[in-house]
Amino acid sequence: MARLSKAEALRFDFSEPVPPPDVVASVVAEVVVEPAGDDIEGSPVRIPGASPAEALSIGEFYERVRYALRAEFPGEFWVTGEIRKVTVRNGHRYLELADRQASNRGGAATLDVACWARDWPLIGAELQAVGLELTTGLVVRLRGQAQVWEGASRLRFAMTDLDVASLLGGIAAARRRLIAQLDQEGLLLANRRLHLSPVPLRVGLVTSPGSDAYRDFTGQLTRSGFNFAVRFEPSLVQGPDAPVQIANAIRRLQRLGPDVIVVVRGGGARGDLAAFDSQEVARAVATSRVQVWTGIGHTGDQSVADEVAARALITPTACGEALVAVITEYLAGLAARARQVASKGAASLEQAAAFVAGSERRLAAAARHELDEAQSNLLVARDRAVRGAVVTAERQQSALGRRAARLHSMSERVMTSAEHRLARQRASVDAFDPRQQLARGWSMTRTMDNRVLRSVEDAPEGSSIITVLADGRLVSVVGEISAARGGGEAS
Repeated sequence: MARLSKAEALRFDFSEPVPPPDVVASVVAEVVVEPAGDDIEGSPVRIPGASPAEALSIGEFYERVRYALRAEFPGEFWVTGEIRKVTVRNGHRYLELADRQASNRGGAATLDVACWARDWPLIGAELQAVGLELTTGLVVRLRGQAQVWEGASRLRFAMTDLDVASLLGGIAAARRRLIAQLDQEGLLLANRRLHLSPVPLRVGLVTSPGSDAYRDFTGQLTRSGFNFAVRFEPSLVQGPDAPVQIANAIRRLQRLGPDVIVVVRGGGARGDLAAFDSQEVARAVATSRVQVWTGIGHTGDQSVADEVAARALITPTACGEALVAVITEYLAGLAARARQVASKGAASLEQAAAFVAGSERRLAAAARHELDEAQSNLLVARDRAVRGAVVTAERQQSALGRRAARLHSMSERVMTSAEHRLARQRASVDAFDPRQQLARGWSMTRTMDNRVLRSVEDAPEGSSIITVLADGRLVSVVGEISAARGGGEAS
């Protein structure tokens, strides 16, 4: 077995490939576990630099640390953690990776990761193919080597590969867990059950100020010609601070009572949309008292915010178009209903006019019949009265003639009595004469076509009537009709 002396071990060039295991074992036995005495078995382990005389230089110390790392990790290995920070400089990527489950002085254990410019193109191409970027909050699995960064006296991990499939699976699994949790709490469909105003003109808008998403969405509203009132709440739409800002903007807007809240952003890599898969944004949307619409600008899988929103549109432009379409459809339906009402109203008016015309003809015929019957009855009564008076007079005269001889002395009294009776009979006859009724103050009213009015229904408001009096007639226009109540007279 090949062995290295202590001096050779300290001068070993760790930039070269890792030596074979048997060589590593000899170095460990010679350098790390060197006995304190003359190779006496069972002697205490001798620590390098244990005495002042054997003090290590800084360079020697780091050489030993590098060697120990290579002994423990002779090749590349995998680590996993959550990205806390990403820095790009001179083509290199520098990450701060954290492990929340490991404690380091009360905080999460962290590891500095560097991906050199020579190794990044392949990793970047894989991420770009699936629409992801390395952003804070992602839990990643990295492959590389452990190194000692002497300039900062820190341990560093040189990344050479990234498990993209694991990254996608972790993101998808987190989304599924959050959706299942919201569904279990009854919040997954809560927002879409809310009522939307049929004319949602008061709009709350959440997006990045001055962005294309802002201009695309508001441009649709402006071009529609409708009087939209937009309340804008600016917010980041990507990055570690975006979830809290978006959620707070939604909560501020719902307190103002808009008709709808719209959250939009332009397109981007899948990693840029991580804020919309966050629990903060999902719960703000799901618990909003106002419908929330999203136009997040991606055509792949829906984000969690899309899942819980009342409506999820592909782009900010589509979101604006959909909002305009709601009002356009409402106005079109309103116009159709107005046309239906007008059509039914015209048909009802035609039916009413036909009914009135038929009623008018029936009333006129009935009035003429009643008038003719009354005139006939009046003539019959008059003739009967005249005949009765004549018969009575003849009888009286015959009686007077027969009694004249024997009642000569009573002739004057009898004649006077007969005349009185005759006067009463004539008065009775005159009572049935229409001219006598007119002389007493009664009147007779006819229509312009000479029909006798017997009911207020025969003379509608605005019609002309003729009133016949004893000394002439009057022509007047009906201004108001009041039917008789309780058998009293009509006024």
